[in-house]
Amino acid sequence: MNWTGCHQRVLQVHPSRRCNLKCLHCYSTSGPREVDDLDRHLLLGAIRDAACEGYNVVSVSGGEPLLYSGLPELLHQAKQLGLRTTVTTNGILLNRRRLSMLGGLIDLVAISIDGIPESHNRLRDSGLAFQAMRERLPGLREAGFRFGFIFTLTRHNVNELPWVAKFAHEEGARSLQIHPLEEAGRAESLLQGSSPTDVDAAMAWLHVNRLSARYGKRLTFHTDFVHRNAFEGLLLQMENLAPACREPGHLAGLVSPLVIEADGDVVPAQYGFPREYGLGSLRHKTLTELAADWMAGRSARFATVCRRTMEGLLQPAELPFVNWYQELTRCARQAASPESFPIIATS
Repeated sequence: MNWTGCHQRVLQVHPSRRCNLKCLHCYSTSGPREVDDLDRHLLLGAIRDAACEGYNVVSVSGGEPLLYSGLPELLHQAKQLGLRTTVTTNGILLNRRRLSMLGGLIDLVAISIDGIPESHNRLRDSGLAFQAMRERLPGLREAGFRFGFIFTLTRHNVNELPWVAKFAHEEGARSLQIHPLEEAGRAESLLQGSSPTDVDAAMAWLHVNRLSARYGKRLTFHTDFVHRNAFEGLLLQMENLAPACREPGHLAGLVSPLVIEADGDVVPAQYGFPREYGLGSLRHKTLTELAADWMAGRSARFATVCRRTMEGLLQPAELPFVNWYQELTRCARQAASPESFPIIATS
């Protein structure tokens, strides 16, 4: 277990902000007008370094990763190193040509879904988004890809979760992940006040328990909420693991996910995490070099904010489920100040 509370050792790669949609809830403010891509050689080197640092999963997202020309090369590199691979996509561009090009390179295709068709289309800012995605699913099944859905939970669509689960099951998905909306990026202005409340989180948890019983092993459910009771054990593990994990090659023991953003900056926990806790930019140093510098300095700051967040979440509360990454980011932003955390230059 690492300090962010994630079981898998995941490197998240966001190689571009280019996208065929301009979604209202996009954390990276991606869209059709974005044109800059990260140099694939930087990312290939980072994936090699990440394997040496203990990461075992490479998760490629965006923007829309299917628009990144270097995607097959990145995935091939990861598979050669023995890493598992996932690609998160809106699904619209999964045509036969791309599926053929990506065959054997992806362990799981994660397709975004935002509720019933009307809700999905509204958040995707496109009246055709749901139908276009659904039309690609037969080809995905025929090509033998393992796929699942990621459902963006908001304050307004928790009642749509049973419909989404039924849809996922009927389409042959292996998994359904429930991810709470975070008001970052474009959602900060366009969807203000739409993040799920603690009540919504509890309702989603109850839905998942009931739906798991209904669909059994045919559809695996994952929720990005954490029960508050888990943090007591995490605090103990954190104290035991911290000294050993500060040695070179053990970054994955401290941080998962580790995120490479579309501008080359490397941050812990999630996209947009405060740069005061970041590792720096791949445009300046290799991931191995960034990791060594970070573990010698800023890892202690990150550990402190993780500990403070956990301790706060252990305080008595009416409802038990929390969005760990949202709470960690909020605490990090409150704790950070220019005086105490000099910012690493990224330009």
